[in-house]
Amino acid sequence: MEVTESQALALKSMFEYWTWCGGVGSSRKVGFYVDGDGNFQPNCNISFDKEIPELTPEMKKAAIISDRDGNRVYDYDPIAWMLGDGHL
Repeated sequence: MEVTESQALALKSMFEYWTWCGGVGSSRKVGFYVDGDGNFQPNCNISFDKEIPELTPEMKKAAIISDRDGNRVYDYDPIAWMLGDGHL
């Protein structure tokens, strides 16, 4: 992910919170403010150690659990259920 130093540190803080929540079993909505008209222009590349299914339009839609004027919250559970993963 290509971001500025301050953006990297903010993302690091968010990911540390994600890790903490996962470690203690705390389910929370965690967001990051995307300043698209500012200098937040990340170039994200995702890689995996194995082949994964294509992201379908249905999966993209299912992953959005809240959308208020473009302020979205995403969750992986709907995709997990679509793939038959359930709650692993």
